[in-house]
Amino acid sequence: MSCSVSKELRKERKDWDFKNWEQEYKDRAFCLCISNGYENKELEKLLIRYDRSLYNPLGRAIFDKSLVPIIKNEIVKIRIDSINSIGKYPDDLKTIYNKREVLSHCINFYKSEMLDSLAKSQKKNWIKINNILGEIHKEVPTY
Repeated sequence: MSCSVSKELRKERKDWDFKNWEQEYKDRAFCLCISNGYENKELEKLLIRYDRSLYNPLGRAIFDKSLVPIIKNEIVKIRIDSINSIGKYPDDLKTIYNKREVLSHCINFYKSEMLDSLAKSQKKNWIKINNILGEIHKEVPTY
């Protein structure tokens, strides 16, 4: 058994821009944070319908396995922040401040050391993938 990477796998990694997966992982995390952060299924459907950055076969098949639990935790943080803001502002400011702070939370999450560290730690799992397209077909059979 050889420890080297096959020619086919090298080509597949090049085709899927493997060297940029850490950044793509972070981008996927940001997209999931935004699309799920409002906890509004109608808004989520609209985003999916009109923004193709949410349709990412690589993200769905490979990144989401580790990202979805993290994103769920971020959504809880957004929800708690929103709940904690109730009653803190005068009546004339409630319409401005008694809302979810999704965009700024997701931007801060995107720029966080925690997400950087998570993206780097996933590389050991990605290297074990011998057939990228095969993994994608498991989650997105029509791709």
